[in-house]
Amino acid sequence: MAKQDLKKKLFIYAPIGLSLAILAALVYPNLDALLETVKTTDTFYLLCALFFSFTSYLFIGMSLWEVLKILGHRLPFWEATGVAFVSTTVNYFVSSAGVSGFATRAHLLSQRRVPYGTSVTSSVVITVFIYLVLAVIIVEGMFLQMLKSSSYGITVFQGVAGVLFVLTFAFVLVLLFFHHELRSVWARKLYHLINHLMYFFSRKEIPEETFILFESQLAKGIHTIQARKYELPLVLAYVCLDWVSNILILHFAFMSIGVHLHTSTLVIGFALGQLMTIIPILPGGLGAMEAAMTAAYAGMGVPVGQALMASLVFRLFYYLVPAFGSVFVYWGLRVSERHYENAAAPHGRHKGAHTHA
Repeated sequence: MAKQDLKKKLFIYAPIGLSLAILAALVYPNLDALLETVKTTDTFYLLCALFFSFTSYLFIGMSLWEVLKILGHRLPFWEATGVAFVSTTVNYFVSSAGVSGFATRAHLLSQRRVPYGTSVTSSVVITVFIYLVLAVIIVEGMFLQMLKSSSYGITVFQGVAGVLFVLTFAFVLVLLFFHHELRSVWARKLYHLINHLMYFFSRKEIPEETFILFESQLAKGIHTIQARKYELPLVLAYVCLDWVSNILILHFAFMSIGVHLHTSTLVIGFALGQLMTIIPILPGGLGAMEAAMTAAYAGMGVPVGQALMASLVFRLFYYLVPAFGSVFVYWGLRVSERHYENAAAPHGRHKGAHTHA
């Protein structure tokens, strides 16, 4: 048992430790410049950055709420938004290539009588849109960089590699999602892989009957999406607004320290930073994103201390502050689960329990 606990702790804390080590190596040499920059920060612009952090998570929640509605599950708006909020922040602290966030979302939705197949369908639809919009942002950043500079070095190579990665990932998701034979084959492979991982960590496995039910629910969700695909542009709009909010967080982070960037410069650095968040071993690209953003903006004439400070403010307001807030949101979601438990309980047993109390 102690060995299993050690494996779980290493799985969670080792990537976080690596990220913190990278961050420390980045911050320590620039500590004096950072401290000088802190003294000049403008509180109003910091509040603006915090506001757009809120709108970003709001649009993430609205995209989940809309997809669930398309799939026939009308959750209360605040619950769908809360589930999206909590599952997104989990992803930033447990490095697992998105699996931890999906598992959290699927669990919270299942407590609200949303089938696992529907959870997978909604997550795949939103993920495809997120990666497609990210690819557009990276392409735009790469194009603007090419216009600004006559040198086509490592930045362009990183941009091309990033675009190819996100587009390939999105294409594979779409292919597996809509191609029945491929989906069936890979779903079973994934089922066996998850069972191996679950047995490795907890000596438990998912029953075959549960997997068959999941496949049926997933197929039903896919058919619903195909039939109501004309309602998806609204979901795409929410995803785009989420990315716009992200960029505005960084914009106001720079404004708070007195740096006014041209839109093209802002987008280039943001795109390069987001490329680093794709690294699956680092939670939310912690350390790597700050390093990439700092290098990009420093290369475009922003002092290193100010570039690093803006990236740290972005990290604080988009990742850390929401993570602490999600603890309270999670508590609220758990409290609201009692309503679904009571609704699912047989009428007679519920009445008897009430009388006994």
